[in-house]
Amino acid sequence: MMWLRRKQPALRGDGLNVFHVDNDNRVIAFHRWLPRIGRDVVVVASLNESTFYSHSYRLGLPGEGHWQEVFNSDVYDNFFNPSVQGNSGSITADGPGWDGMPNSVGITLPANSILVFAKDFGDF
Repeated sequence: MMWLRRKQPALRGDGLNVFHVDNDNRVIAFHRWLPRIGRDVVVVASLNESTFYSHSYRLGLPGEGHWQEVFNSDVYDNFFNPSVQGNSGSITADGPGWDGMPNSVGITLPANSILVFAKDFGDF
């Protein structure tokens, strides 16, 4: 997580918008950015015991186009997880406005997970 925070400056910035709170499914998402610069990042946290498979969970995004999945807590560094769920490293926001955001995308959301999406892989 420290590496991710260093690579994605928006995670250290002042811009914060909690735009998605789904109490029924126990999911929250927030948008972080750097004012005047951008570098948008979206963090999605699921406290649901079930996985939303096959891009079935609709989520708003602040910008269209390609977003990198820069963190997926369902992928373990030192332990082989034979049933990893995720978005194959990226998503493409091309859906209609959703959650008060101008675009949306269907994502695969693993159970009890945190996903982080960014417009780029980041740099120091």
